[in-house]
Amino acid sequence: MTSSEPDSGWLRISAIQHYAYCPRQAYLLSDGVWADNHLTVQGTAGHERVDAGGADRRRGVVVHHRVPLVSHELRLHGIADAVEQHRDGRLLPVEHKRGRGAGDLLPSLAQVVAQAICLEEMLDVEVPEVALYITKERRRDVYRTEEHRSRVVSLVEEARLRLQEEIPPNFASRLCQSCSVRNACQPRGAEWR
Repeated sequence: MTSSEPDSGWLRISAIQHYAYCPRQAYLLSDGVWADNHLTVQGTAGHERVDAGGADRRRGVVVHHRVPLVSHELRLHGIADAVEQHRDGRLLPVEHKRGRGAGDLLPSLAQVVAQAICLEEMLDVEVPEVALYITKERRRDVYRTEEHRSRVVSLVEEARLRLQEEIPPNFASRLCQSCSVRNACQPRGAEWR
């Protein structure tokens, strides 16, 4: 990708995570709506090290932080929290999340698998696994990229189409209670119980 901004057909990798969580949330964020809540502030604090950029070594593994990514094929761009480069040359993108996103890992998995797809295209390598690090639990789980690839590619195409038009609110208490943009989404008194 050149230094110029991608055209409107491009999506941010993070938009895929938001879209998988709630299409309305992704729509509002793409429209410039943003609000912090206690969860986003905690998430930012949990990203302090990875957001600093650079690289370090841990047990023989080089960990690159804040890695720019692009896929021209899927028209995606964004930043990986961390990409581990193992001694055997294997790359492992690691997405840091505060928690498990209302109990559903699909949004976070979609984001990190999209990162793997970008790395594969950029470097002409296979990225067989991805990892999620849940900061609240200090737990890291590894997942096979191939098990989630087709779902992520479908999500990218679905999001690209749907985010071109307004997505109406759809109250889902499990998701809405933790959403930082809930007041912008449903300001007229939806029940937040």
